[in-house]
Amino acid sequence: MDKRMHGETGSLHGETCVVTGGGRGIGRAIVEKFLACGAAVYSIDLVHPEASAGEDRLVCLDCDITDLEAVGEIVRTIGSVDVLVNNAAAVTRAVPITELSPEEWQRTIAVNITGTFNVSRSFLPLMRKGGRIINLASTFAHVGSPGRVAYSTTKGAILAFTRSLALDVAPLGIRVNSVSPGGIATDRLIELFGSEAAAEDYLLPLHPIGRTGKPADIADAVWFLASPHSSFMTGADLLVDGGYTAQ
Repeated sequence: MDKRMHGETGSLHGETCVVTGGGRGIGRAIVEKFLACGAAVYSIDLVHPEASAGEDRLVCLDCDITDLEAVGEIVRTIGSVDVLVNNAAAVTRAVPITELSPEEWQRTIAVNITGTFNVSRSFLPLMRKGGRIINLASTFAHVGSPGRVAYSTTKGAILAFTRSLALDVAPLGIRVNSVSPGGIATDRLIELFGSEAAAEDYLLPLHPIGRTGKPADIADAVWFLASPHSSFMTGADLLVDGGYTAQ
């Protein structure tokens, strides 16, 4: 009998997962989902809140993923890795390109593209057959958005990165997929709009499903790609956007 029919393969018990940007928002929800499924989790972020401490199977590591040497130092402290989630991202102000500073452009490229490269390149040698890499893209990788040229460019690159890396590592038995979130009610999004109510007022009409997304919605999609339920998927992108791109 196929164990997937009874959910037995939903557990990540005994596996080691690495999540970048795991200190808050979507990353934190992914960390909590993996912990709930029995995994040991390494969370990598610039700074972790104090609330991240106290979990036996969680190790919080402060690191700037744009620094390849710093990422390499972390790799040397970890043994084998089963699941890698490239979630960390920089988000620029929503402004026309003529108002976007070169520094903001370069920082977005450095975190969202180079950081993903640094982490993937560094951790791949720790991954065995059956390993999974999950990258966080965005609906803005699929559709245009005024004032988001830097962020959209980097997330479009993540889709291309995912497909090419999937082909590179398929002979090693490693799968690579991505998730494209819609409007997710994270602390950072609320900060951008000034309040939760303002964020909800703007985002709600954009999602035909009738609500904005929650970090747990994305964590569930990431879990699916980390589980054997997605064993025939690689080089794919999951749109988890409440119907935003269907319009």
